[in-house]
Amino acid sequence: MSALTTLTKTNLLVLALLILHTVDHAIGQPTRDLPGSSSLVGAIGFVIIAVSAWLAIQRSPLAPEVSTAVGALTAFGVVIVHLAPSWWTWVSDPYWDFEASFTSWLSLIALLASALYLTAMGLRDQGFRHVKPYYRH
Repeated sequence: MSALTTLTKTNLLVLALLILHTVDHAIGQPTRDLPGSSSLVGAIGFVIIAVSAWLAIQRSPLAPEVSTAVGALTAFGVVIVHLAPSWWTWVSDPYWDFEASFTSWLSLIALLASALYLTAMGLRDQGFRHVKPYYRH
């Protein structure tokens, strides 16, 4: 088996941190009414990150574009659901509204940072495909 690419490792990191974030929701946060969409949003998040990771593992030519989109969507989702003030009860679950623990904040910030890094790695890998090799004579 060949070594994993940086894009693959980053996709797997985002997936692992999403799992950690979900576990934190289940056992590390106080009981509260969650938005009606929380299960749907969580499931969609897992599916898109799993597809992105699978494409990266397969070294698909689509992997950089998909990783860029998935990273950006995941980062946007974290911000709009957990960091923005409550704006729509169907999706809002701001961490500011309850006593989130240090671990909860850490898992959230790590997920956000890894999603932004995935976006950057996807953009970087897209750029490499468009660079013509320079041959020195």
